[in-house]
Amino acid sequence: MKDNFAKGIATCLTLAMILGNLPEVSSVMAETGAPATEAVTPDTSSGGAVNTDKPTATPTETATVTPTVTPTVTPTATVTPDMSAYRLPATTLKARGGASRVRLSWSKASGAEGYYIYSRTAADAAYTLMATVKDAAATEYTKTSLVNGTTYYYRIAAYRTVNGVVVEGDLSTAVSATPVSVSATSKTAKKYSTKAKFKASPAYKTYKKTKAAMNYNKSFAIPGMKTTNAGGFACTTMVPQGMCLAGSYFLISAYDYKKEDSSVIYVVSRASKSYITTIVLPSKAKVGGLAFDGTNVWVSKGKAVASFPYSVVTDAVNAGTSYSVLNSYRNVCAIDSTASYMGYYNGVLWIGSFSQSTSTMKGYRLSNTQTLPSLVPAYTMSVPSKTQGITFSSDGTMILTRSYRTKKAKSGYISQIRTYRPSFAQANGSGKVLKNTALKKMKLPPMSEGVAIYGTYTYVLFSSSYYKSCKYPVDRVLALKTNKLIE
Repeated sequence: MKDNFAKGIATCLTLAMILGNLPEVSSVMAETGAPATEAVTPDTSSGGAVNTDKPTATPTETATVTPTVTPTVTPTATVTPDMSAYRLPATTLKARGGASRVRLSWSKASGAEGYYIYSRTAADAAYTLMATVKDAAATEYTKTSLVNGTTYYYRIAAYRTVNGVVVEGDLSTAVSATPVSVSATSKTAKKYSTKAKFKASPAYKTYKKTKAAMNYNKSFAIPGMKTTNAGGFACTTMVPQGMCLAGSYFLISAYDYKKEDSSVIYVVSRASKSYITTIVLPSKAKVGGLAFDGTNVWVSKGKAVASFPYSVVTDAVNAGTSYSVLNSYRNVCAIDSTASYMGYYNGVLWIGSFSQSTSTMKGYRLSNTQTLPSLVPAYTMSVPSKTQGITFSSDGTMILTRSYRTKKAKSGYISQIRTYRPSFAQANGSGKVLKNTALKKMKLPPMSEGVAIYGTYTYVLFSSSYYKSCKYPVDRVLALKTNKLIE
């Protein structure tokens, strides 16, 4: 019975398909086994078969929503400008070892704002930044607290700012220096160690009038001519220049002929004529002139003169050290010519320039000597050519030295001392002071420099011991009887 029922159902289905009353089943879905979908109920509203070409009803309209598009913002990359074109070229660096210190010096880089200094030792793997020098005009730097005997290596680079960017220049070639111990400034004479040796010297035997006026026991060795401890560096090229009497001391100025070390002032006891200590000055100027106004010491500095209080000298002596460093002058006064020599008398500082011909020395009245000294031009005085040093006695007697060349055979050679009595009280309306006629002239050994009066003696300094070309060197400050220079 079941078989007959099934057969009936199949027959009905077949008949329905023939008559178009049932939809055709997709063979694709059957073959692929796709999941069954919702049954499609044929639309019979028209009373006809299903239209498979187009829908029989208009579908409900669905609103189309346009999505809001958020724009994607690509971050702007930070571009580092190429500053290589602004790099300053490498400068030339030098290094010099001193007592637990090294001094670096370099050629100034045009356009630099400052310098980066790098250092290392042999034990270090790489250079590290040791110091930043922010002074564009600087050409030196001293590193202290180093270990004697250890070699240090250095490089330097100039830097500048371009459009807000700091541009470091090329590094210099590496240099090295080794700190070493430095001996004290020499006290003994450079060439003639004894009285007998000095009296056997060519200068003593040749210049008879100098010999006759000289008192050997009051003369004394020029300090520092063998070696000078110039702020922790050993200098063997100091050249003595100026001299003056200041309170209880003779002061002698000297400069480094090689321009490596700072200029100095040697302090010598007025009573014992023995060297005490050295004052290291804050420049490398030639310091040809040196004077004392009773309150301040004056030092020549090119086309300027600088001062510092006398207390600097006494403090240096009381310190009991080999040297004292003067970091800055109390003040610096510009003048209209090079200050080659100086002398002080009765409130006036006389300053002159070395000249191959007759020249004019100018007198400046001093003011504010207790606070900030200043110079007021007041007088003029003609002086002989090739003047090197001047000094005044308490009565206004003026003694000056003249010197040029180390050999008599050289053109323009001269070395002598002259004495005058200027007419200070008779200065005319323009301030001109007549020096009058020389009271006496006397030949001296070559290269006479600074001069000072103390008691009945005139002390004359010489720079000849430095020059190998000089056949008549004098390595002492000679004490000459003043009356021998006037009569």
